[in-house]
Amino acid sequence: MKIQFFNLQKINLEIEDEINQAVQTVIHRGEFILGQAVKKFEEELAYYLLGHDQGYVTGCNSGTDALILSLLAEGISAGDEVITVSHTAIPTVAAICAIRAKPVFVDIDPETWVMDMSKVAYSITTQTKAIVPVHLYGNMANIFELKNLLRDMKREDIIIVEDAAQAHGSRLNGAHAGTIGDYGAFSFYPTKNIGALGDSGAVFCRSKDNDSRLKKLRNYGQKDRYHLQLNYGINSRLDEIQAEILNIKLTYLDKWNERKSRIMDVYRTEFADLPLFFQKCCAGCKAAWHLGVIALQDRLTRDRLVEYLRLHGIGTIIHYPVPVHKQTTFSSNPVKRLSVTEDLADRILSLPMNPALLYEEQEHVIKTVRSFFTKKL
Repeated sequence: MKIQFFNLQKINLEIEDEINQAVQTVIHRGEFILGQAVKKFEEELAYYLLGHDQGYVTGCNSGTDALILSLLAEGISAGDEVITVSHTAIPTVAAICAIRAKPVFVDIDPETWVMDMSKVAYSITTQTKAIVPVHLYGNMANIFELKNLLRDMKREDIIIVEDAAQAHGSRLNGAHAGTIGDYGAFSFYPTKNIGALGDSGAVFCRSKDNDSRLKKLRNYGQKDRYHLQLNYGINSRLDEIQAEILNIKLTYLDKWNERKSRIMDVYRTEFADLPLFFQKCCAGCKAAWHLGVIALQDRLTRDRLVEYLRLHGIGTIIHYPVPVHKQTTFSSNPVKRLSVTEDLADRILSLPMNPALLYEEQEHVIKTVRSFFTKKL
């Protein structure tokens, strides 16, 4: 049996007729940029995240741009320090570097694998302008704890931008990922919990003024055509076709998240007696799992398991094999050792876990992993 890590064809074919109709609707409407589909998606996503409470969404070109726009909206620029984690996808840090700000890395918690809030205070300086916690694999960083920390330090001037690219549908104490800080940055890359058929993203905020600024920034700085109001805007517009597709997929989000939750529960149950480890949810977090990640005892075991699964037709990926602070681009400006991050990167492995994964496919994964340990032991 051959099992792809991602099976995007199967997921999208489940709603193929709706997608085709959505594309045809845009073609016949003849409206392709910042039209009614984008406006509808912005309103629907805001409602999904907050219900009838006040909140705003700005659709943009990618999750990376969602982070960039959030930082630009607060005037963060060259020389400003932005605290984040190194155990994340490269775009988190690429967005900080894109505006010439300086990423300051803190380590992660050894059990939750997200930002260790106890390390944040020691990294805050007079140059710190923002913090970008990452909600990883579906688990949420504790933004409430971070806000309390900043309040106690009398540094509420520091902006919190939640990287919620991997947490569509996750909640912390009942609040959706992306709605607790000043901004929430979402990615709709095809493999995300809500995936477009290409790059797409969005920013959430609660302030009408901030939302107005974001909508200008994504459109060159224009409030309307040919009238420039901000001279540091970019072209980062969510297009109508992707917005129509996202409008459809948003209605399936909870259903797909529930499928993945059941798959993750099965993995946890079936592997409970094996020498491998799962990410622990933060207190109060109900995770909408994005990836099914395990951690092995060491790198050698992880690498051997990768090969063993490959030989049995099972696709895996490592999210992420090289911490961002260890990338060659930072070699001229070495970062202090992040022991938990570096150790975890050597041990993690993502198993197949997507809404289209069949029961018999997961059974094959489980039996193969178990046989690996049986043979090894």
